[in-house]
Amino acid sequence: MNPTQLLDRLKGGSDKLSKSDLKVASVVLRDPQVAIHLSIARLAAEAGVSEPTVNRLCRKLGCNGYPDFKLKLAQELSRGSHLFSENMEASDDTRTVINKVLTSIEQSVRTIGQATSPASIEEATDLLIGSKSIYFFGMGASGPVALDAQHKFARFGIPVVAHTDFINQRIMCSMLTPEDSAVFISYTGRTKAIIESAELANRSGARTIGLTHSRSPLAKHCRVVLNAVTAEDTDLFTPMTSRIIHLALVDILATKMALELGDQVEKNIKAIKTNLQSTREN
Repeated sequence: MNPTQLLDRLKGGSDKLSKSDLKVASVVLRDPQVAIHLSIARLAAEAGVSEPTVNRLCRKLGCNGYPDFKLKLAQELSRGSHLFSENMEASDDTRTVINKVLTSIEQSVRTIGQATSPASIEEATDLLIGSKSIYFFGMGASGPVALDAQHKFARFGIPVVAHTDFINQRIMCSMLTPEDSAVFISYTGRTKAIIESAELANRSGARTIGLTHSRSPLAKHCRVVLNAVTAEDTDLFTPMTSRIIHLALVDILATKMALELGDQVEKNIKAIKTNLQSTREN
């Protein structure tokens, strides 16, 4: 596909586009820069068609679904210069790159502070404290966040395991009990595998917690949702601030839990530090 072919095809020049297809194409062509940031639900609503209609058009245009369509459209518009981070330019010098990345992180941290409900943190903490065991589930860019959570929550004296493999997630979610907590981490909340695992955990009666967008499909399957929201579009750009937001929420949960558990956590941490001393050079 050459750099202008996708937009040309949306104009109906070389493809037999249906009336519904043309409605979608009209919305995209009206402002392609805006269109690449629309969710499939929003694009379908603005075009007055169904989401399957949008997906069918994307495949008709040679794309593997809507996310792939947005990626290829973004490549046409920017010739690849923005695909690592939305606000970066190929001409940016190193100082500008540093400032842009740090500014983006700062803005995202402020956003999560405003979007996160203290009540949801308290409810999630109560579920975790009363658990027999805690499981963190994450895939792709969310996998390292799940592993980080395992590392932090291991200090609380409650068995904790992180799973980043889909098969292992399904196995564990099939065996959870109402005394177990299952924390699902996904920025988009649209990954089918993680949604299916959350559905299994719910059927098992587990205490389900979601670190995801409060209006995502995953959120519908979680008893408590910690609203992880940022302006980053991970369909197009390499996950950066979304991962930092999840790490921040994990830290908030861990800190709140440590404060609630009090003296027992302090004893655990002292014992850990004592036992780790022999692993370090003097």
